[in-house]
Formats: sequence, C-alpha cells, structure tokens
Amino acid sequence: MSIAVVTDSTSDLPKELAEQYGITIVPLYVHFGDEEFRDGVDIQSDEFYARLQSGKVFPTTSAPSAGVFMEVYRELAKDHDGIVSVHLSSKVSATYSAALQAANEVKSEGITVETVDSLQASMALGLVAIGAAKAAADGASLDEVVELSKSLSARATFTGLVETLEYLQKGGRIGKAQALLGSLLRIKPILALVDGEAHGTERARTRSRGIKRIKSLVEEAVPLEALSVLYTTDHDLAVEIASDLSPCAPDGKPLIAQLGPVVGTYLGPGMLGFGMIRAE
Repeated sequence: MSIAVVTDSTSDLPKELAEQYGITIVPLYVHFGDEEFRDGVDIQSDEFYARLQSGKVFPTTSAPSAGVFMEVYRELAKDHDGIVSVHLSSKVSATYSAALQAANEVKSEGITVETVDSLQASMALGLVAIGAAKAAADGASLDEVVELSKSLSARATFTGLVETLEYLQKGGRIGKAQALLGSLLRIKPILALVDGEAHGTERARTRSRGIKRIKSLVEEAVPLEALSVLYTTDHDLAVEIASDLSPCAPDGKPLIAQLGPVVGTYLGPGMLGFGMIRAE
C-alpha cells in the first residue's frame, strides 16, 4: 500500500526536505490589507519579515478552504492508496477543520484520508510529517502511519524565545501567554505550545540568558528522536545554536529552519527556538 503524507505550510518544512521525503505542503494565506499571498509560495520569509518590520500594515492570516484540500487529496489519490494529513493545532487555526471536512467529502469518491491534529506548529509539526513520511516509504500501513503521527505529535515540543508578545497579541493568538502581559518590561518571554495553545513558560531578563535557557531546555530533554533549530531573522545565530546543540541531535546535525510568514506573523522578528521530538 502506498501512503501519501500531507501537511501545511505552518510546518515550516524547508522545501528541499519536503521534496526529499515526498511530503505535500498545503499553504495557508497571509494578507497585507487587500493583498493575499500563499505562505511560502507567493511570498518568502525574508520578504515577509521586511514588510512586517516596516510596520505599515499588520498582516492577518487565514486557513486554506476544504476545497483546496479536496483538490490535493484527489490528485494524490491517483497514485496512492491512502493519505495521512497531519496539521497545525486546531486550537489556533481552522486548518485542521478544513482538512477534516475535505477528508469526509472525498470518502464518497473512494479516497481514504486520515487526518491528525498534531496540536503543534512549526518544525515540531514538520518533524512529525518527516517521521510519518519515512514510515510510509518503509512500507508502513495507513493505520501504522496514523498511529506513529499521533505518537510523534504527543512527544513533540515547539518552544521559542521572542523579543516581544506584541505580535502574538495583535494577531489574537496569545492564548495562555496573556498572563505575561503587563510584566514584560525588558523581559524576554519564552513561549511553548502546551495542549495546542501558546503558553508563557518562562521569562529571561536578557536575550543572551534566554538563548542559554532554550539551549538548556533541549539538553534536558535528551534523548531525542529529532531536533530542529528555528529562527525568524537571525540565521547566523541559529547556526551557532545548532552547532552548540549538535550533541543533542540523533545524527549530530540539528535541522535549521526559518519560520515562514504565517507562524512569523505571531512570533515576530528576532525569534529563536526549537522544534524537537523526544525519544520513546
């Protein structure tokens, strides 16, 4: 049985990795006023952050429609026996709901799609998709890929050190991190997705201390099944962090990924963090 794996652009999967593992990425949308862009297709990260920092128009985001997912599923069904579609947390986006609706719609056409709500974002989601795609390539059944995706999602973590909560607040995705507002003068918040929502987990007095702390969070989680270092605008610093954390990665080479426009809308310039999956 041939199984296809689908995720969405909030996985922040580098294109070369998506192509390497045969993962189909469905883009979300970013809007600057009346302008609409497909995340990672019509607008790339560096261009997006330049516009975000200009401050002229604050962007909004939206999920793909069920119709978009149906088209993707129909195309993949031509060459696959089943599809596993794993997505961004349903608590912060309608993306999973659209995928689920589409999966139900195409059942009558004999297309089998299983959807997974990862309750994750960025490369915590991307690493789940990679794990699922590897299993599919190794001949795992549809049910086995689904169960693995759920297991990986449960062991995944997405954490980021941000310069400010301004973007999360403006975008309406601040979630449980709301409690940190009003007490953050010169404090750098460390955020994590917990049960699919943004939580303010810790506070660092300086950026350097914050970076030291996120490194220690990775080191404390070893052994890991997968690790990715994440950034929005500080590529060189992300490379340094990845080098420092190389002993924590299973193969000694943490993946480095830039947050795309949709996730970047809420975390803003200067964010540094990680996505990881703990070993069983």
